[in-house]
Amino acid sequence: MLERDGAQERLLLVGDDPAAAEALSAHLSRHGFLVVGRVRTAEAARTAARYTAPDVVLVDSAVHDGWRNVVDALDGVLEHGRIAVLASYWDADTRRDAAATGVGAVILKAMQGASLAGRLREIAAHA
Repeated sequence: MLERDGAQERLLLVGDDPAAAEALSAHLSRHGFLVVGRVRTAEAARTAARYTAPDVVLVDSAVHDGWRNVVDALDGVLEHGRIAVLASYWDADTRRDAAATGVGAVILKAMQGASLAGRLREIAAHA
């Protein structure tokens, strides 16, 4: 496991779109996050989380493995509540289901800039 880095929140990205992951990594790095990994599958997320000790994991809801499989793979590796799912749209029932599985928040893809970074910091701090 890596040493903790101090002031920067450590973030792991899970999604299958390399261009979107690159853009999110650059964006969140500019807002003070240390992006410790970008992975595409639930199993890769589990392995990466074990070795990088992220403060928060951001999962694209459209990831091929399915966001629920990613959350399940992280069970026992990451504290509940330290996972955020990035979605275009999410209904109230799915939000409740996500919270019941250990998701700290559902963040709409329209959120960006300092608002996105701030919400991820809240998740990292309060889980």
